[in-house]
Amino acid sequence: MSIAVFIVDPVDDFERSFTIPVATESFYRQYWLPAIADLDLQWLALFENGVDVEQEDVPAVLGEVSRLKEWARANMHGDDLEHMLRRLELLEAELPKAYRRGGAVVYIG
Repeated sequence: MSIAVFIVDPVDDFERSFTIPVATESFYRQYWLPAIADLDLQWLALFENGVDVEQEDVPAVLGEVSRLKEWARANMHGDDLEHMLRRLELLEAELPKAYRRGGAVVYIG
């Protein structure tokens, strides 16, 4: 199982094909969960079971992503760090693009 981002009830080809890989379940448990606990991250904790994210929630989600990046740089190294940073930077760059249509809802889980 893995965690990914997709648009709920897509209305066009862009929305149907929109997906962002976030983490495998094992990587999430090994690295994300300890960071979430250390930093008391509310939104990122919800990714494990899945959560709907509306456009107004994006700043809070990306704020937590930024904090997770800082944690990763301080607590991870090597290939795992590089993988984590690539996925977090992809999430930062691509998540806002999901809201081209007003009222779009994104599921992360």
